[in-house]
Amino acid sequence: MKKILYIILIITIIFLGGCSNKKYDGKKFYIEDKYYSKNEFIKISNLSKVKNESYILFTYNSYCNLAKPCEETFREFMKKYDIAFLSIPYEDFKKTDLYQTVKYAPSIIIVKDGTIVSYLDANSDDDLDKYQDLEVFEKWIKKYIKTKKS
Repeated sequence: MKKILYIILIITIIFLGGCSNKKYDGKKFYIEDKYYSKNEFIKISNLSKVKNESYILFTYNSYCNLAKPCEETFREFMKKYDIAFLSIPYEDFKKTDLYQTVKYAPSIIIVKDGTIVSYLDANSDDDLDKYQDLEVFEKWIKKYIKTKKS
């Protein structure tokens, strides 16, 4: 009887693990083509328009208390790689499903096929240098995103 319960438990675990088809596989990926060849923030107020897309999202507050506004670091990256980030005010962001994972702003959120792959945590000192230093930010984001310029 115990063997049957163990077998059922194992089958259940395998089945539940297999049902999750939106897991990040750890491979670098391209965001949607329409976000290349533009080095700007594209303002968006409703993420349902990009529900299953791959993109980089900047959620921001109306104030910044960092030594260097993080927006400057992100603009430098966008200009260098000719890439666009979507941008959304934090108040609008809080109304999205992504808010269940990312609770603080400002943040850069990397999304693949509608699922968060990684993000900067504004509440963590571990990510502070990524907001302030282009090279550190670039190293972090290029672990996930393929750019069309090297």
